[in-house]
Amino acid sequence: MDKALRKTLIGLVILSLALLIAGELIFRLFFKEYYFWFFPVLILFFLSVNSSFFIFFHKSLEKTHNQFIRNFMASTGVKLVIYFVLILVCMLSSPKTAIPFAVTLSLIYIAYTAYDLLVMLSLIKRRKEISDLSDKLSN
Repeated sequence: MDKALRKTLIGLVILSLALLIAGELIFRLFFKEYYFWFFPVLILFFLSVNSSFFIFFHKSLEKTHNQFIRNFMASTGVKLVIYFVLILVCMLSSPKTAIPFAVTLSLIYIAYTAYDLLVMLSLIKRRKEISDLSDKLSN
């Protein structure tokens, strides 16, 4: 496993643990009546989807620019569809927890998206530096 990928996945696990602990504390201390049983499953779901996305993203860094952009856009679209299906299933199966679920999901989505952006920007920057270096060496 690539060192950058390992670092990214470890950071994702740390983010997930922090969100899980913070969420459990906030629910149990302040919003007991709004706690829904699948909150830990929601964190695990986001962890697995984002881990898969990062593994795919790291593999696509080795491809040409056009293939990379195509793979990135396709994987982002698939990730959004997966999240949309999750929202539909959870909202329809448990309407009593729809509002706490929507608020919680929104906060979790923002946290994971912020992490995604930080990681992707650093990886794209690294890829550009490697590309520029290889262009200079070939001249």
